[in-house]
Amino acid sequence: MSKLLSDTEISEQKQQAIDWLVRLRSDDMGDEELCAFADWLAEDHAHSDAFAEAELLFENMSLAAVETSVETSVETCEQAENQLSTQQNKVDKYSRSGGFYQWLIPPLAIAATWLFAVNLFFPQQIGLLDSWGSDYYTQTGELREVELSDGSRVMLNTNSAISVAYNEVNRIVILHHGQARFTVAKDVNRPFVVEADDLSIKALGTVFQVYKNAADEVSITVQEHTVAVNNISADTNDDTVLVQTGQQLNYQLATGLSLAKDVLLGQKTAWQQHRLIINDQPLGDLIAELERYKNGRIFLSDQKLKHLRVTGVFSLNNPDAILSSICKVLDLKQTQLGGWWSILHR
Repeated sequence: MSKLLSDTEISEQKQQAIDWLVRLRSDDMGDEELCAFADWLAEDHAHSDAFAEAELLFENMSLAAVETSVETSVETCEQAENQLSTQQNKVDKYSRSGGFYQWLIPPLAIAATWLFAVNLFFPQQIGLLDSWGSDYYTQTGELREVELSDGSRVMLNTNSAISVAYNEVNRIVILHHGQARFTVAKDVNRPFVVEADDLSIKALGTVFQVYKNAADEVSITVQEHTVAVNNISADTNDDTVLVQTGQQLNYQLATGLSLAKDVLLGQKTAWQQHRLIINDQPLGDLIAELERYKNGRIFLSDQKLKHLRVTGVFSLNNPDAILSSICKVLDLKQTQLGGWWSILHR
């Protein structure tokens, strides 16, 4: 006679299966535990079914990680190809035979494969090419402040890169990726401009921050005075948008510039004190923000989990501790795979 299981018993079996899978993937499982695992499987046919489901769950997560990274990786490879196109044109110009070009193909293929792997395991490091070609940059989890030649100061958040182009007429800073706070020194003869993608952000005051994320979305938040924002690639000459103290302006390629809106400056600028403030926001938003400050990926076993609400003030000095704290508060469990992926589940 078959045994009917309650929902609670089924849930317990699934959790046991996940726990056993985690132990089997560790490097320190002894013979006694292996025997205990075999006994657990032999106790009930439902145990083996639950274990098979757990394996499928982790496999699907791996496939999902690959699938979600493919599109970005293709774009990344295209960006890398564009960055190398200038050098390739020079090679074509000065090389009198195809031998050198043929020699160049394998390194380019290796670079493309490497970029794909970086995006899969360390997506926040996908801007490494920009970092290497920049004047100042930070690594994952690093916070750095630099002083420019005119006395202006730039604070770089995690995984950020800028280049500086000063001359007798202009002071231009290019934000390649990441987030930076600009404290501008006064110079009436040379305007201070930050360029991020298609945006030109001119300082009319003292302190503001610009964030360009992995999706090439840009946000400008003003902490003191005013900035003037222009979309330099727009088909029409749109009016300059002014962003005042305590306001934020967002830009997306598909939708263009948004209206400037009031924001909570304490929450938006908390990273400058190496803190993360979350106020009744979905867990999915917290995970996306936390991934900026740690290597690897964080996955949720059930998409419903991303809607759980979270509130708190966290220190960014230890992102793993934040993850552990969130799991404790929300009664979630955390599984590590290969040292790169963290999976949160019930």
